[in-house]
Amino acid sequence: MNLHKNVTNLDYLNGLSKGNNTFVEEMIEIFLTENPEEIRLLESGINDKNYTLIKASAHKMKSTIPFVGLDAIIGDDLSEIEKLCLENGDIHRIIELFSKVKNICLKAIEELKPL
Repeated sequence: MNLHKNVTNLDYLNGLSKGNNTFVEEMIEIFLTENPEEIRLLESGINDKNYTLIKASAHKMKSTIPFVGLDAIIGDDLSEIEKLCLENGDIHRIIELFSKVKNICLKAIEELKPL
């Protein structure tokens, strides 16, 4: 019995696919390939306090997370990271938001790998 709530939700992707399972599998594969790289770039930008890289990475990530339903969970966090970067804002808040984003993404990757 799985006591952990899944973070992924494929309803949007399944609706978009109109029953095309190959499309669903390809989009999940894109997420599984791109998301770890997006996380790495975001983390690198944070470590270097490179607000331009942080903002670009957060923005790019917002385009892939809806396919697996993560926009409802971390979309606002990524938007806040982007906003903070425009102001060269509080790096500690960015780190706090990134920690949540990274944890949710890693959980999503684990959930989707067996598919």
